[in-house]
Amino acid sequence: MHSDYESKKLAQCFIAELSSEIKIPPSIHEQLKPLGKNLVAVIPGESKKLSFFLTNCSRVLFIKLILDKSSLNESFFTSLRRTLQKLGMENLFSTGICFKDDICVWEGVFEFDDDSNFPQIKENLAKVTHVNKAKFEKIELNKDL
Repeated sequence: MHSDYESKKLAQCFIAELSSEIKIPPSIHEQLKPLGKNLVAVIPGESKKLSFFLTNCSRVLFIKLILDKSSLNESFFTSLRRTLQKLGMENLFSTGICFKDDICVWEGVFEFDDDSNFPQIKENLAKVTHVNKAKFEKIELNKDL
């Protein structure tokens, strides 16, 4: 009996040697091309998990918000969500973690080809509830990699 799941776009998997050039199998690459021309990689500190996102942008904004311990709570996320909505920002990736040494960190990656409102972004995100320090890094497409 033929199952309907075979017609669905499900996850794919491949294994490649870890080198400075990771090669995506051509069959998978062809399916990815319509989704974006560039690949954004997020590599967590001590984790073995890598996350990749497709985008047509040539620049991303990597934001780190440093908070008090145990501050990744509802009031922080409500304030953050409202601020991002006000700024019209949608993230490709975000994560949050609290460490034993009394700090929490929220990180987010955003498509960022138009930085005309960068001063407004910095000002507003620094005012999110519980944020002690906000760090911003503009990451440009590196065609030499």
